[in-house]
Parts: sequence; structure tokens; C-alpha cells
Amino acid sequence: MTLFKLNQKNRLRFVYLGGFLIALHIALVTYINSSLLGQYVSNSVLSFLYVLGSFLGILSLFLIPILIRKIGSISTFSIFIILEILAVIGMGNLDIDLPVIAFFLVFLATVPILYLFMDINLEQGIFKETSTGRKRGAYLTIFNIAFVLAPLVFAFLINNSDFGKVYTFSGLVLILLFLVNILFFKNTKEATKRESNVLKILQALRRDGDRLRILIIQFTLYFFYAWMVIYMPLLLSKEVGFTWEKIGIIFTIMLLPFLLLQFPTGQLADKKYGEKEFLIAGFIIMSAACLLVPQINLPLFWIWAAVLFISRIGASIVEIASESYFFKHVDEEDTGYISLFRMARPLAYIVAPLLAIPILYFFSYSTSFYFLAGFVLLGLFFIPKKDTK
Repeated sequence: MTLFKLNQKNRLRFVYLGGFLIALHIALVTYINSSLLGQYVSNSVLSFLYVLGSFLGILSLFLIPILIRKIGSISTFSIFIILEILAVIGMGNLDIDLPVIAFFLVFLATVPILYLFMDINLEQGIFKETSTGRKRGAYLTIFNIAFVLAPLVFAFLINNSDFGKVYTFSGLVLILLFLVNILFFKNTKEATKRESNVLKILQALRRDGDRLRILIIQFTLYFFYAWMVIYMPLLLSKEVGFTWEKIGIIFTIMLLPFLLLQFPTGQLADKKYGEKEFLIAGFIIMSAACLLVPQINLPLFWIWAAVLFISRIGASIVEIASESYFFKHVDEEDTGYISLFRMARPLAYIVAPLLAIPILYFFSYSTSFYFLAGFVLLGLFFIPKKDTK
């Protein structure tokens, strides 16, 4: 059980703090992982590693309901935090290809678990579904403060493609998360009492078309993220020729919409519009920005910053709208559904690199973004029919 009993308001504060720490940890290394691994493997092998690690992440998500039932949420979360600490410190401080690759696979397999446990803890602090959009918006805003700050941090820590300091700092951040988890989070073994059998959940989804549609939207969003995370840093550093210091600043500017838009969008989704309109607008903006990427061939700092900023205007809107819609239909006991929702991330990191292998064999990083623009537009076909306004 948790060491400190907290009321709802204080519990949410520590959930927000936990979200910030997870985001800072992930954001510090997400955009440099492909460049670190690129020192050891080819593009096709790199794509395969993302596929394998993400597949392991999906398998890990199947284990979570069992582990929670056996040892509780705090102990289970603690185990995966420790695994993640070992993974990032190992990646950053070893210079041998096979151990670095192994730790990278552990990292990819563990990240979805961190997201899942923060979902569970956040749902424990939300008792009125009419406040879901606002509280999810607040959580994502705090979460994305870390994503905005992280590129500035790694821009000044990286020297001549030496990423060790960044990975070490990322691991140290997780030590604070470990303490927050064991001291302040609510322990539960009850989170699996509702149906957690994935096959039965998939059967139920056939009867609930809108919940299935929002899962597909989540997958489409994370496909966009996967393509951007893996191939945009390689495009900017290898094809365009930016230094990592400039790339870090560009990414900071790029991520500002998550900080500026998600909280007010969540409030509007609760009180006025619902989520459908935001999903439609977000996908159109994302696709338009992707179409602009191949048009820029020179290292024009502000042009690149502006195009990537626009892409994240769309992504930030889609993210809060999809999260708000989904979590208005579940609570912390629906770990089966939440696990399936969070499988969208590792599944996208399987599908995106697999599709990228033949595309990048024939085309450049830049040209591949035409494909991404078309894929993102497919999200418009899966907008839920019923709104929540």
C-alpha cells in the first residue's frame, strides 16, 4: 500500500508530477535513439529493431493485468521503472553494439508500460467524467512541458554525437519517479476485476464501433509520431545538415503546440464542442504539414521550425481529443481496454518501420513524408459517429 494517504486533489498533483518525470525521461532520448543506433546498424536493421522492441512492448502489456493481480500496481510499476533505468544508462554508457541494442529493446518494451500505469493512476483521480477533458488536458500540458524542455537539454549536452550524458540524465529522472510511485501512488490489486481478456475485448469492440474507431485514430496518431521520431532526426541531420544544437532548438519550437493548445482544447471538448470537430481539423493540419516537408531542401532554420510547429498543432489537437473521448468511456478498472488503447503506440512502431523499409529503399527521407501525409488522412475515415458534447 502507499505510504502516504492523499485526497483526490493531492493525488492528482503527484500524478501530474509523475507524468512530467516520465515525459522528461522519454523526451530526452526519443529523438536521439535512431541516431545512437545508427552508429551501429544500417537503416533497415534500425527499422527492424523498432519493430522487434515494439512487439516486445505489446507482449509486456499482456502481462500487466496478471502482475497487478499478483503483486499490486506499485510493485509492478517499480519493477518496470528499474528496468527502464538500467536500459537507458546502459544505452548511453556502453560502446558495444550488442549490449546497446539489447538495452534499446528493453527501453522500447518498457515505455508502453510506463504510459499505462500513469493512465491507471490518473483515472483513480477522476471521479466525474464531465471533467475528463479538463484533467486530461492539464495532465498532457504538464506532460508536454517536459517534451518542450527536453530538446534544449539534449542540444547542450550532446557533443560530437556523444549521447552518454543525455541517457544518464534520463535515467536519473526515473529515480525520482520511483520514489513518487512508492511514496504517493495508490496501490491496487483490483484493476483487473473487469474483463481483461483481449480476445473478448476485441469481440466487444465489434458491438461498439465508436470505441473501435477511437482506437484506430490513436494508432494513426502514433504512426505519425513513430515516423517523425525515427526518420525526422535522420532527415535533419543527414540530408539537410543541421547540427544537433539547432535540431534541439527546432524540436523545442515544434513541440510548443502541445503546451499551448491541449488544456484549452480539453476544456472546449468538455463544455462546448465535443471531440469530433477537433479530430477532423487535427488530421487535416497534420497531413498538410507533412506535404510541405519534401518542399524544403535547404537548412532554413525558421522554415523547418514553422512547418514542424504546424504539424504539431494538428497532432496536439488529435491527441487531446482522442484521449478525452476514450477516457470518458473507461475508468481505472478497465485495464484491458486501457492496455489495448496503449498498444496503439508499440503497434505503430511495428507497422511504421516495416512500411518504411521498402519506401526508404527507393526514396529519400524527405520524399517519404508524402506517404506519411496520405496515411494521416486515413484517420478522417474513423472519426466516431457519436460525440460526447
